[in-house]
Amino acid sequence: MSSTARPRVLVVYSSRFGQAEKIARAIVDQLDVRGVDADLESLSATTAPDPKRHAGLALVASVRYGFFDKLAYRLIDEWRTWLDSVPSLLVTVSLTARTEAKRDPAVHSYTVKFLTKSGWRPGHTAVVAGMLDYPRYRIWDRLAIQMIMSITHGPTDPKLTIEYTDWDQVRATADLYADAVLG
Repeated sequence: MSSTARPRVLVVYSSRFGQAEKIARAIVDQLDVRGVDADLESLSATTAPDPKRHAGLALVASVRYGFFDKLAYRLIDEWRTWLDSVPSLLVTVSLTARTEAKRDPAVHSYTVKFLTKSGWRPGHTAVVAGMLDYPRYRIWDRLAIQMIMSITHGPTDPKLTIEYTDWDQVRATADLYADAVLG
């Protein structure tokens, strides 16, 4: 009886309040179902794929006030040649994606800005809605998010917690990425 080694990818997440990490974990779980192993890691200054170990990279990054973590740009810049040679995935986690119309990566302004500025062309890109959790936010975060929500006609009640994440979309995104890795 012979066994074939399963491919392994690196799934990196950048999460401010925990939803991007939760989404990254769901992606890892779905990749496992599909026959792809994954190492899960929080984005840091020392994040680095191991080209001998990893067959690809998925970056799950939250947007905070319109910006991605600067370390995401650093990761892409340092590993650009490798990233261009392996299956890659970007999942943007954003409260603006709470409506279907804002989930198209081709028109999601923060995703477009990130990809333009970084120069990265991942094989797959998705925009996933995050979670609104006013009670968890510090006062300045809550006020800033309430202001943004007011402008975009979203909920502003400081007692609200709403998970907008479409878990079927997350699983479908992981399935597309698994297909690319399994080739």
